[in-house]
Amino acid sequence: MSVAVKQPTEIEAKFAVVDPSVLETLARERSPVAGYRFGPVARKVVRDVYLDTADYRLLRHGYQVRVRTGIDGSVMTLKGSGAANEVGIYQRVEIEESFGGEQLPESIADLPPSLAGALGGVLDARTKLAPICVIEQTRRVRDIAAEAPGRTRGRAPTLAILSLDEMRIRQSREGAVIARAYEVEVELKPGVDAAELHVLADRFLGAFELTPSTESKLARSLAIISRHPLASPENWQGVQPSMHMAEACRVIWQEQFMQMLLNEAGVRHASDPEHVHDARVAIRRARAAARIHEEYFKPKATRRYLKRLRRTARLLGAVRDLDVAIGKLQEYRQKNRRKWTGDLQTKLDEWLAKRASAHGELVAWLDSKKYAAFVADFVRFCRTPGAGIVHFESKPGDEVIPFQVRHVTPTMLLSNFERVRSFETCFEQADAVPVETLHRLRIACKYLRYNLEFVANLLGPQAGEIIESLRNLQDDLGDLNDAAVSKQLLAGGESVDGEAATTSYERTQDRIIEKLRRQMRRDFARFVSPANRARLFSAIANL
Repeated sequence: MSVAVKQPTEIEAKFAVVDPSVLETLARERSPVAGYRFGPVARKVVRDVYLDTADYRLLRHGYQVRVRTGIDGSVMTLKGSGAANEVGIYQRVEIEESFGGEQLPESIADLPPSLAGALGGVLDARTKLAPICVIEQTRRVRDIAAEAPGRTRGRAPTLAILSLDEMRIRQSREGAVIARAYEVEVELKPGVDAAELHVLADRFLGAFELTPSTESKLARSLAIISRHPLASPENWQGVQPSMHMAEACRVIWQEQFMQMLLNEAGVRHASDPEHVHDARVAIRRARAAARIHEEYFKPKATRRYLKRLRRTARLLGAVRDLDVAIGKLQEYRQKNRRKWTGDLQTKLDEWLAKRASAHGELVAWLDSKKYAAFVADFVRFCRTPGAGIVHFESKPGDEVIPFQVRHVTPTMLLSNFERVRSFETCFEQADAVPVETLHRLRIACKYLRYNLEFVANLLGPQAGEIIESLRNLQDDLGDLNDAAVSKQLLAGGESVDGEAATTSYERTQDRIIEKLRRQMRRDFARFVSPANRARLFSAIANL
């Protein structure tokens, strides 16, 4: 019989670590940050096995089920969704139960009652659970207490627990180590004011080279797993030069689809529109990869997946376009209180209602059996090397057809760049470049950037500079497109009483468009400049 060790919520700050020597310093120094006393180091080795369904239903609804095994036995934990703030502080629901079973749970019926009850609306008794990720951790733990002059350490209450974690990430219990990662956690003790954690987080960030982590260990590990090709060396991320183009696409699909799944809980429940944005970007990249690599797959092998991706992209796009328009109109209200009148409020209410309707349609699709089956099937396809590929091995005397990344991608990148640079003729005209033409440039830039990012790990240090200069141009084009979409939505909605404020808002969007046109001319010239072309060609030579 399991014994409950419940902790309704956990509040912790998490920091990503690039240089592992930071962990050594935090373990060695008597008082790593001012104003606090640190206890002696206790070393723990634990193995965390995360469970989910074949269609990642728990992850998609914002839950994690973890079985942690260490020298003290096993504990099963259910964590709810919880977003981190800008300094990496999380606050989320957490239920823990001691777990004495020898076998991992295979369904909700095998979970302790408190966990099963919390998941009753997400899983049914027939749904199978299986490991999706294994993280082995060596944790060095120290108590943190307030430094009070005149008091002995034994009398000072513990405020938080510092954990210095070295993680070894596996996809399964038997699988090889895929990658190693490092993290610092500061978990607040129950009953301690959350403001104390903000002070601690600021002190750690000020004293050490740490980066606030806005993702959980599971999310970070799943992202790493998704970028790791099967049978690749430890810590390898991304495509490999000698890969068949279809296998490279499979890695890209796996990464982008996982990003979509990681954002789904936020798409469903969070007020932050960035979850919809990030999910939409991921699915756009997946569809761009399909277009770039389509000739290397048998059409029947991918047709049904692309159909489902297209439907999901359409539903996400409808919500995102309204999010952008609503955000811009709300920003206008903040800056122009005197010009805000009933007709603009009516327009805002109309867009909010449309957004609620579009979001409801999106969630209905995400809840459907068709979508769940698609998720499970597509994940399986992305993890099956050789599935659906076109074989190009030639016989003696036959034409040799390029099909590996190192042979195909250089020409692809040059072709993408060629399409972007061809817009030089438009910018050389005296007249302003039409918005419709700039929209075509935006699409061309998007495909070039996606293709660069798909192989950035192979392009050397120049890749970052090239992508950054392209991102600046894309930001201009994206902001201009957002302003144009807002104008279209304003013109296409219901008529309202009084047009003065509406006309004022339209003029504001026109001014934004004209300002961006001028800025874009400079950013475009920089991107197609001889210096940037030299960087691009040098990067391509690395392939």
